[in-house]
Parts: sequence; C-alpha cells; structure tokens
Amino acid sequence: MVNNQTYEITITGKKNREWQGSVYFPASGERQSFRSLLELFQVIERGVMPVYKTWKELES
Repeated sequence: MVNNQTYEITITGKKNREWQGSVYFPASGERQSFRSLLELFQVIERGVMPVYKTWKELES
C-alpha cells in the first residue's frame, strides 16, 4: 500500500531550542500545531498514516 500525501510545514519560531509551527494537510484542509521536533514527527505520522480500528482492517 502506497500512501503519497502532501503536507506543508511552517516554522513560526524557536523557543527553548525547539522549532515551533504548524503542519497543513491540503487533502483534508486540516492544520495542526507543534511545539517541538518530536511533536512535528508525531503530527506528520498521524496525518499521513491511516488509523485502523481492528487488526482485520490492517491486514486487508
């Protein structure tokens, strides 16, 4: 399964030596903020990877 989605990362500042900003997902029109590099990765992972409710859905 190939999941090619586009997202736009906007860096708005740096506080406590961490990037801060937002990620925009054009396909859904959703924008999510992040306060650190780790949060940035988590936001992208949640936005790009589909959410499965059961193992059967994951296997199919």
